[in-house]
Amino acid sequence: MGFFILIWAVLDIFFMIESLPINVDLFAIFTTIELCLSLDAASNFARADGKEVSKALIKAAGAFGFISGLLGYYSCAAFMCQDSLPFSFPVGDTSRFFQKYRKSA
Repeated sequence: MGFFILIWAVLDIFFMIESLPINVDLFAIFTTIELCLSLDAASNFARADGKEVSKALIKAAGAFGFISGLLGYYSCAAFMCQDSLPFSFPVGDTSRFFQKYRKSA
């Protein structure tokens, strides 16, 4: 099971890097998911070796998963309410820092 979760953690690295030019909120979501998956994989490997640290690792993974869920709810609320409310939620737009790297269409 640890290798399966580790594969998802590696895939999430690509999502995390690609979300950086969009906004800080999405980057934070993928960063916390990365920490959650990495700690979960480490917990599975530690449990397979019979180590007690696996319980602490799985609790830490759950905490980062919970934080990721909260950030996801915030991101969803920000994107759903941006057109219907007279104000907007700050999500930390980072696209202005990556303009020179974009290809001209």
